[in-house]
Amino acid sequence: MAEILFYNTHLAKDYDKFKEICNENDVDIIEVGQDHVDHYVGYLLGLDGFSEEKKAGINESINIDFDFVLFSNFDHEKMFKVMDELRNSGASVQHKAGTTQNNVTWSLRELLIENDKEARTMGLINKINIQLEKASSLKQAYGEDAKTKELIEEIKGFFQDSSIFSIDKAKDYYLKLMDENIRVENENK
Repeated sequence: MAEILFYNTHLAKDYDKFKEICNENDVDIIEVGQDHVDHYVGYLLGLDGFSEEKKAGINESINIDFDFVLFSNFDHEKMFKVMDELRNSGASVQHKAGTTQNNVTWSLRELLIENDKEARTMGLINKINIQLEKASSLKQAYGEDAKTKELIEEIKGFFQDSSIFSIDKAKDYYLKLMDENIRVENENK
């Protein structure tokens, strides 16, 4: 049966509606909280081969105070149907993921940290793409700016080599590109 591991239900927007939609779609909800974060995901899902053992030594200072759902045993059609119904009802959840052979062997804390990092990274990449589009519009309106062109080439090189990726460097590039776009706009007023 399809299941959703739901962390921090008290932070969910309209959890009653969430439960209703899951019930209508024959989806079980496994509720977990702070006292479960050091257990292995496989154990929390009741998978064979996992014990109640906890994983120690994961950085406890990292903020994991958000809601999160993990989809398990879903086929693609059912998962997207449930996600669409949840979205349309307004019963949204901040972070989502699906089970993999790899992440069931992680502690819930590790999964939460990784999922949050991925979400922040994707948000930042989206912001960079918006600034790249703006730079392209400015180029069309005012011609090519040498300093902006050089920065964009540097950014492209950074994103082509995943071995050098760091979220701090990506933030730095985002801020630099935003500043360059503002400079070009101001120079052409």
